[in-house]
Amino acid sequence: LGDVYKRQELRTRDRERKLVKKIDESLSMLDAGDYGYCEACGIDIAIKRLEARPTASQCIDCKSLDEIREKQTG
Repeated sequence: LGDVYKRQELRTRDRERKLVKKIDESLSMLDAGDYGYCEACGIDIAIKRLEARPTASQCIDCKSLDEIREKQTG
């Protein structure tokens, strides 16, 4: 039971660390005037997407394509 708890704690800390990094990146993009634009295609990221996921760096279309490619390549 202790090992399970430790692994879960490590996963939680890793997720939190990644989220803090994404938040920092989003704040830097905001400061630079680049926040809200897709890093892949350059179009505006939909407001509803940014409201749901403020750290989104891709529009929904580019993110969906990335996920499809990821599933295909494993």
